[in-house]
Amino acid sequence: MQSISIDQDPAAFYLLASDEPLLLRDWLDQARLALRQAGIDEIQVEVAEASYHWEALLEESSAMSLFADKRCRIININNGKPGQKGSRVIQVLCEQQPEDVIFIFVIPGLSRQIRSTSWFKALQQAGKIVELKAIDSSQLVSWILNRAGEKQLSIDQQSAAFLAERTEGNLLATDQELEKLSIQYADQSKVSFEAIEQSVAQSARYSQFELVDACLAGNSKRALKILGSLQGEGYVTPQLRWPLQSTLEKLVRLKQAQSKDRLGKGLWQELSIWSSKQRLFETALKRLGLDQIERLIQSCATLDRISKGQQGDDFPGRDWLQARALVCEFSGLVLALPLQQD
Repeated sequence: MQSISIDQDPAAFYLLASDEPLLLRDWLDQARLALRQAGIDEIQVEVAEASYHWEALLEESSAMSLFADKRCRIININNGKPGQKGSRVIQVLCEQQPEDVIFIFVIPGLSRQIRSTSWFKALQQAGKIVELKAIDSSQLVSWILNRAGEKQLSIDQQSAAFLAERTEGNLLATDQELEKLSIQYADQSKVSFEAIEQSVAQSARYSQFELVDACLAGNSKRALKILGSLQGEGYVTPQLRWPLQSTLEKLVRLKQAQSKDRLGKGLWQELSIWSSKQRLFETALKRLGLDQIERLIQSCATLDRISKGQQGDDFPGRDWLQARALVCEFSGLVLALPLQQD
């Protein structure tokens, strides 16, 4: 679907879908500007959580008077599922076609399951569907060059490729690097690759994602060094557990597909594993069995309970001991005395 923008005669309903936070942010920023240019100043952003009062949207639209100013409601449905109440309200709104309110529903992406729902079909008929697809890895360098140009930053192809690799396809991280560079080199007509490489290196610190990479690579020494550094920098274990568990869950999917000889390009893309990371995952797949990966996921659950104080016989620092045991096993170093997992 095309990236439809809001014009001077906006539709009553929009469904905005994308897995890329930066693309969502850019589209919504442009939408706000277009709405204000169209004389719509009241723009309210809401998050449709479990307790969200969907019926209030019906109450508001029915209570609007003929002389009321037009307004906009941006409703973020973070899990992509409005539930029974939300689905019913969206369908009723589409039937009523309120003239004084513009509704923009925002979801993470458009799955086949979502496309088959009644609320999606109602929005498709009553309004406009906007799907912002992720930037393909083959187009990422060109996207970075264009983005740099928008920031009045002139860089070459090699620099764009370096930034693409450094930020691992994370558009938000890439945009932040470009913003920093545009400020740092605002007085230069063109920034050299060497200057960009040095600037990025100076701002680099260990992160939980580098910890994951070391674990995938089976580099225990580096993994433990990073873990100690993160602890010293003030990280807390929940910040580490999530990327470790997410990576392990991807490994389970890959391992299961591998056992059925179905480990193809489509699955790598579905799991958002960039080509620069595939070799690391392949290394881990050779080293770890399915039972071991599932045991590591259980270790993540244990770490989660310890972090929340839900594990019996806790003592200060036990969460970091558990994290160390997890990292050791993940990276291939077996502890002589692993922590008991209840």
